[in-house]
Amino acid sequence: MTSEDKKIALYKRVNSFTGPLSRTRHHWRTEVIAKILAQYTWLKNKGEPKKAVADIAEEWRRMFGLKQYWKINQVADDTVHAEIHFECALEKTGDVNACYRLMEYDRALLKKIGGQLVVLESRADPAVRGCCKVAIRRLDDQRKDLIPAHLKK
Repeated sequence: MTSEDKKIALYKRVNSFTGPLSRTRHHWRTEVIAKILAQYTWLKNKGEPKKAVADIAEEWRRMFGLKQYWKINQVADDTVHAEIHFECALEKTGDVNACYRLMEYDRALLKKIGGQLVVLESRADPAVRGCCKVAIRRLDDQRKDLIPAHLKK
């Protein structure tokens, strides 16, 4: 088993636990676990704060170490539009609020890097196919024009 295979297996195990947990009344534990895992990932991978939004997004991808699953589509207007293709335990559940809670890991990691994340389209929504669509901006970007998936409807 390669190191990449091991990393994929680990991510799947974590996701298969935290995904369903994010749908229960104990969902607050998801945030705690996510923040601990983000701190661990930051230290293990020697994370570095970044200033430019494109650099922030690249550092976020580097932290995962499986860039083929985290794809950057566009950088425009100080916003990175990206896709997450990694398998998700919440896919097609209809529970976009659980997705919001589960994505605390990415938000915590991006905050350390200097960014913020908005999930624009979540695969938890049965109408979304293929991947989740996210936007990344600098932490100090105060714009509120992006509508998170869990607030749509």
